[in-house]
Amino acid sequence: MPILQADRLTLSYRRGSPVVRDLSLAIEPGEIAALVGPNGSGKSTLLRALARLMRPQSGTVYLDGRPIHRQPARKVAQQLAILPQNPTAPEDLTVRDLVARGRFARQAWWRPASQRDQAVIDWALDVTGLAGLATRQLSTLSGGERQRAWIALALAQEPRVLLLDEPTTFLDISHQLEIMALLQTLNRDSGLSIVMVLHDLNQAARFCHRLIAIRDGRLYAAGTPDEVLTETMLSEVFQVEGAVGRDPFTGTPIFTPLQSVRGRNGSEGSPDAASAGAQHAERIQQAGNYHAEHR
Repeated sequence: MPILQADRLTLSYRRGSPVVRDLSLAIEPGEIAALVGPNGSGKSTLLRALARLMRPQSGTVYLDGRPIHRQPARKVAQQLAILPQNPTAPEDLTVRDLVARGRFARQAWWRPASQRDQAVIDWALDVTGLAGLATRQLSTLSGGERQRAWIALALAQEPRVLLLDEPTTFLDISHQLEIMALLQTLNRDSGLSIVMVLHDLNQAARFCHRLIAIRDGRLYAAGTPDEVLTETMLSEVFQVEGAVGRDPFTGTPIFTPLQSVRGRNGSEGSPDAASAGAQHAERIQQAGNYHAEHR
């Protein structure tokens, strides 16, 4: 049974035009899934609905087989955590104090933190590599450290599902890879189900089990990176002409953009670009063969 499911969701703001239309998807226990699509396609809106932060105009979100809006907010918070794009907290708050806020969903308001609470906070700090920074104020952290602190807060809820909206935005490439590797480790070691909005298609293909492509608020395709990251999808969803090859180190599909085809009304693109794409894909494959032969 899917741990998180959307059944024919239609979402809109203030009764305006629908942002998401009749969209259904299922997230299986223990998988990492990426929502991909161009700006304005409805990815973040969908994520908010999956987190019970937005009530659908029609359709239903199910958490562990039960309608999410029929479950108490505290119970939902004990099973599902969300990290939005730009979370905020007082800058003088310490890392440990921030992470401790993740225990609110499991604490009675009149009781002090228990030994169990402290143990979970210690674990969240340790698994995110922040144990040595626990007494530091948020204002002193780098972008990557700050993002790991927010992930630690979410982990302190002990969720079964973690939702993240563009978790690598504004980070340099080193910190991006650090965050993605951390999420992959959490998934592998604890079975945490993860759904995130990502703009980097190559990172999505490398670190995620499934890609869910959205176009104009509707589901375009869902499947493995090999099934979804195709040149046809790139053209029809992102309006980009590009070459898809094989990463010589990870074996996952890798995409190189060549040119925009926006406004061409279905044009197949220029022959020169198509030829360049084929040549590039061939070079990627040759590199992969060389790497495999010389391991």
